[in-house]
Amino acid sequence: MLLWLTYYKILLMNLICYFFYKTYEIFDNYTNILNKYSININMNNINKLKFLNDYTEEEKGYYLSGLFEGDGNIYTRRFMIVFSIEDAELAPGGGQPPTSGGTAHYLCQHFKMGYIDGKYNSKKELTAVAWYIMNQSDQKKFINYINGKLLTYKRYDQFYKYNFDKSLKIMLNKPKEFNVLMNPWLTGFTDADGYFYTGFQTYKNSTWLKFHLELSQKDKYILEIIQKYFNTGNIIKRNYSSDITAYIYKAQSEKAMKPFIEYFNNYPPLSVRRYKQYLLLNIAYNLKLNNLHKLTNSTLMLKELILLQSMKYMSLNMKEELNKKMKNIVNYYKNLRNLNDK
Repeated sequence: MLLWLTYYKILLMNLICYFFYKTYEIFDNYTNILNKYSININMNNINKLKFLNDYTEEEKGYYLSGLFEGDGNIYTRRFMIVFSIEDAELAPGGGQPPTSGGTAHYLCQHFKMGYIDGKYNSKKELTAVAWYIMNQSDQKKFINYINGKLLTYKRYDQFYKYNFDKSLKIMLNKPKEFNVLMNPWLTGFTDADGYFYTGFQTYKNSTWLKFHLELSQKDKYILEIIQKYFNTGNIIKRNYSSDITAYIYKAQSEKAMKPFIEYFNNYPPLSVRRYKQYLLLNIAYNLKLNNLHKLTNSTLMLKELILLQSMKYMSLNMKEELNKKMKNIVNYYKNLRNLNDK
């Protein structure tokens, strides 16, 4: 068992290094494709890579808070944040198989809190991964990071509903409004619950480039705060057939996207999936801003980038390899917990 765990510890440390390497590789791949089509855009103005090591402790707290409010939850004994399987994919193109580890593992290892486990469907297929925080010392550490940085009452109410104030002996401060332009809260929120869209729309004989940022929430209030400080975009109500109502925030014109481009250049997504989406959108935005988007080479280049960043175009073998390696991560944490329980 100890030899097995030693092997997996080495594997996991390699995956952390690979996380950084692959993120840089994504940027290089996109740059190479621009050069291939002779598209003259200064990539230094598009995005500067930034990781948690570049954040202050205060900024890390805002990022975690946004992530937690976007797709987190508090239950009787645990805190949890869910991540898509797609977000574990770390090899976008080049014909190479994907290597997993992804954002969830990166966060777990960086903060040294909790563990990663899988979420499965009725066919026992791995559909998502979750970052669980169950140890009380880890929970205290997590709350200390996010305390005073919540915008909404959902996690706050859950915290007191399950009496974590008594078990952890910590009072969670009431949510309060703050300027989301000044910290990476929105980066965490977008990593969890946002979407950067870039594509082409065709009507009759005309085709045009479209891009937008989309944020979806059942709570309209949180989107209104974002709209207030960015002073742009629209909020629409969407009713689904399952009797679920959601509010969608969209910023989709060049003018509407400008403050978001400036923000995410300062606090780029840490999710590999969101980073690829954002990098593509940023390139499309700059092409349109410089009136280069109608050039034949620009269209061909964007179509290649759209293909590159989409998981749905991965081969079956690549998807199976992704699931296999993600299961290795889940198994490592499972065996580590079993060892600690002995």
